[in-house]
Amino acid sequence: MLKNTLKTALGWLIFAAILLGGLEIALRQMPELIPLTLLKRFHHEPRLAIAQKRQLWNDAQMWVLERDDGGPTLKLFKPFSKIFWDFHGPEGTARGVTLMDDQGFCNPPRDPYDRKQIDIIAVGDSFTWCIASAPESNWISQLGQLTGLGVYNLGRGGIGPYDYLQILKHFGLPKHPRYVVMNIYEGNDLRDSLRYRAYVEAARHGRVLYRDAADRGTREIDIDAVLGSSPLRNSYAVNFVLAVIDKAYEGGKNVVLRATGGDAPERVDFHYTLEFPDKTVPFNIQNADESEVRQAHRLKRGRIDFSAFDEALENFAALAKQHGFTPVLAYSPSAYTAYADFVEFDDPALAELMPWFSRSQRAYLAGKAKALGLVFIDTTPAMQAAGHRLQAGELLYDPVNVHYTIRGNRVFAETLAAAIAQLPPGDGTRAP
Repeated sequence: MLKNTLKTALGWLIFAAILLGGLEIALRQMPELIPLTLLKRFHHEPRLAIAQKRQLWNDAQMWVLERDDGGPTLKLFKPFSKIFWDFHGPEGTARGVTLMDDQGFCNPPRDPYDRKQIDIIAVGDSFTWCIASAPESNWISQLGQLTGLGVYNLGRGGIGPYDYLQILKHFGLPKHPRYVVMNIYEGNDLRDSLRYRAYVEAARHGRVLYRDAADRGTREIDIDAVLGSSPLRNSYAVNFVLAVIDKAYEGGKNVVLRATGGDAPERVDFHYTLEFPDKTVPFNIQNADESEVRQAHRLKRGRIDFSAFDEALENFAALAKQHGFTPVLAYSPSAYTAYADFVEFDDPALAELMPWFSRSQRAYLAGKAKALGLVFIDTTPAMQAAGHRLQAGELLYDPVNVHYTIRGNRVFAETLAAAIAQLPPGDGTRAP
């Protein structure tokens, strides 16, 4: 009996080894088969090797900015990094590359960092950075052309307001700006502020919620810790299997939480179309930014509130007084808000929820800005007016990546230029 059991176990081990060996060969020959949702869970060593092979953003391109607020690791691009883009749309995959400048940010040669004073510094996330677009097409660089003022883009995709301030302190304040524009994006800056607050609170109790400010994915299995320094850490197959188990465990836990009334992520269908009189344009084709809908639901149910912004905005106001710049809080609406009169959500429940989320957020930020002495510029009316005028003929947002097109960047820049022309500039000097 024991002999048969051992033979059966040995047979299964051999079978598993053959499967893993075949999977290892396949993944090494075609690492592009590994979904990004699984690759992010791999041990850091093979994750880096695969990312480099696939020309994805990776840690070899980055350095860590030391921060003074106890927040998560903030990684920035090294000078002259090449950022490759892949966007998968109905007409195939679009491929492009953007070259960072000598500081690792997205600026064209006409907007150099090497100046004693820079009139306008901009901070923000991917709506400030350049997503699949040339640096000179970005709204910050266009703002410089419209105003005749010197500008510099300190945007970094995937981060939030508390991270913006860290970058501003390190790179922006030494340039004695007269204006600093903090761009708040409707879609995810609330989420990022909430996550920052949760991270700091957990750290006070000795817990780590996530490691990287720009990658806050949850992990049920810490594969770095499980594999440690063992030879298995470099196996693509072993990492793949563990990542699948991790993903499946996370999904199963969420199913149980939903069934028992727990706080699990909502299932989200965030696809929508723009129904223009002469054309229908599918939008958010990749169903991205699902967290935007989840935050709206949580806000509506009273589980979260906008106070997560408060400390960042208060610190922004304090820096403005200390360093003598005019603080501008600029609001970037999501595409569905800019095209509010044309949008049709695949999920009808979002037709009321998302406009409410937008109005509530803008009202809160306007009130907070007024109380703190910040200049609040809501570009929503201008984007909506341009959307009505241009319609499908010249879109303001890309239907696939849902970020500003060149035209959208232009409208945003024109709106800010008109507002800044009416503002008294700071002198960019430190207050006594």
